[in-house]
Amino acid sequence: MSTTIDHSAPAYGGIGVDERLGEIRAAHGRLRTAVAGLTEQEAREAIHLPGWTRAHVLIHLADLSQAFARQARYAVKGESIEVYDGGRPTRDRRIEELHDRPLPWLRDQLDEGLTALEDAWQPLGPGGWELPCSYRNSPLFATQLAWWRETELHTVDLTVGHTPDAWSTALSTHVVAFLTARLPQGTTLHAQDTDEEWAAAEAARPGETPARVHGSVRALAAWISGRPHATLPTTDTDTPLPELNAWP
Repeated sequence: MSTTIDHSAPAYGGIGVDERLGEIRAAHGRLRTAVAGLTEQEAREAIHLPGWTRAHVLIHLADLSQAFARQARYAVKGESIEVYDGGRPTRDRRIEELHDRPLPWLRDQLDEGLTALEDAWQPLGPGGWELPCSYRNSPLFATQLAWWRETELHTVDLTVGHTPDAWSTALSTHVVAFLTARLPQGTTLHAQDTDEEWAAAEAARPGETPARVHGSVRALAAWISGRPHATLPTTDTDTPLPELNAWP
């Protein structure tokens, strides 16, 4: 089956499917190791995401991995199904209802989800990622990109030693490109280490001085995704960083 998507386009991190899946497998290994080392008390500790503990992250990742595995299983049959039965309300309700389950149960749920996703993706060739699915009404490739982001960002949220400084250049580049919709009108970003640039969809209004933000690609990715980073990006004029729009 021929492909029409350039899976290694700059907006997707500039790497191919196999390398991206390699990064995802490594992320799965980190998640499994991190969860194995958590205590019940640590699972209940608040993190920087408002209202969430580590346990909220674990059940969210467990459910999303199962949901994306289901997207793949149905796509290969030529069928489409909701990401979550009942949509976003079901997703939110399950997180609130299940996050306080015992840690061994949460650990098992996450491991089962990661395994289900690995099994569902294993037989897919390049053409398989072109199959339509209901996630964002996009090709199945969109779930690969989303899961790449989710695993890396949420492993940072667990505060188990994995920070944005450990993100690959490819992942960081993709995160920035995906989240340019968060940039206020006229804002541009410049990655000083890779010399890449991104701009808001809308140009600055006449008479306005557009904000230009610069930093390493990892610092930009952390800032635009709302994750903590040791070094914040800065603006050319040393004014405060612009207020970001909602997540797309």
